[in-house]
Amino acid sequence: MSSSLHLSHFRNWLRRSPPVEWGIQQLRELLLGAVRQGPVPQHVAFVMDGNRRFARTHQIETIEGHNLGFEALARVYTPC
Repeated sequence: MSSSLHLSHFRNWLRRSPPVEWGIQQLRELLLGAVRQGPVPQHVAFVMDGNRRFARTHQIETIEGHNLGFEALARVYTPC
């Protein structure tokens, strides 16, 4: 028996093992659930709310709260 045939038997045995079957089923359900959510949005909006409140809470100037909010947005935003 060739080594590729042994490998094929091992893969089939592994694929049929209960933990692997369970994992594959869980992954399948996760992916199907994502697809059922509908189409992928073509845009995302960020509502810049709370910068003034953040500034007051941290006892800094309002403009500094807005600047920190902008910097936080800039860290997560990556243009396509």
